[in-house]
Amino acid sequence: MRAVRTPARESVTETATLIIRALKRRVDEGAFVVDDAVDIALLQVLRSGGPRLSEADRQRLRTSVTTMAQTLTPPTARAIYAFGKEAAAAAWSLHHKGRSPGGAMRDLADGGAKALAKAAIYAELLNAKNDEDLVRRAVQRAITEKRRGSPGRIVPLPSGDPLRTLFDLPSTGQLRLPRGDVRNTMARAAVDAPSFGAALRQAAVFSRVVMEPALGEELWMLCRPLGFADVRRTRVLVATTSSVAAQETQLRSRELLYRLKKLAALSDIVGVKVIVDARSYSRLVDG
Repeated sequence: MRAVRTPARESVTETATLIIRALKRRVDEGAFVVDDAVDIALLQVLRSGGPRLSEADRQRLRTSVTTMAQTLTPPTARAIYAFGKEAAAAAWSLHHKGRSPGGAMRDLADGGAKALAKAAIYAELLNAKNDEDLVRRAVQRAITEKRRGSPGRIVPLPSGDPLRTLFDLPSTGQLRLPRGDVRNTMARAAVDAPSFGAALRQAAVFSRVVMEPALGEELWMLCRPLGFADVRRTRVLVATTSSVAAQETQLRSRELLYRLKKLAALSDIVGVKVIVDARSYSRLVDG
């Protein structure tokens, strides 16, 4: 009997968030079909840092996800959320963990030299003719795995950086992207030019992909956080479409403030300023 593998909750949540975010974007574009959900889910699951799956498991996952996708008719917010969670859980339940020090060599490539050397020796132990041959094989294997496990350039963004969300990257962990990837170029520009980085991070914090999940469906439909209302960045400027909506937002300002403060970049704010500005509200609806 095949052993049951329990996926880590953090891994499932991370993958589910990526699937849900990508699906919402496709639905907002107005060209969603059920087959899109299958392709999007598999694309997010099989990206770098996702579960390690054999070819047979990939086919098994595609079959399961295709069945799950039938619940997306229509693609309501609740259906998208449920699909994302189920697809992520199914993917990570098939994840193959290393069964030996040599089984996880690619994962160890960015780790310490001692761990990688130990894994290389274990992997070549049965192939070596003698101790001298084992050392030669292990060194060559370690060099090969180091190169294979470290393609591209490290993205210079720490875990939790708002730019990770803006660039559609996992929120935690070390990341590498191909040298020509524009996201890597922008990330390095943000680090090299602090003023540009600060402006870009503020735009990231108040982007739809960050604010909509933070506020929740009801508050997101009611108002739109635009930026800071004061130079000290202690209050957030919030736009509504009408005086009625502004009044309701004021009544729910404590809830709004609580949700905004849960974002690391806004943890120090002390209040919100509500304005009626239909044009700004509409711009964020379409953006």
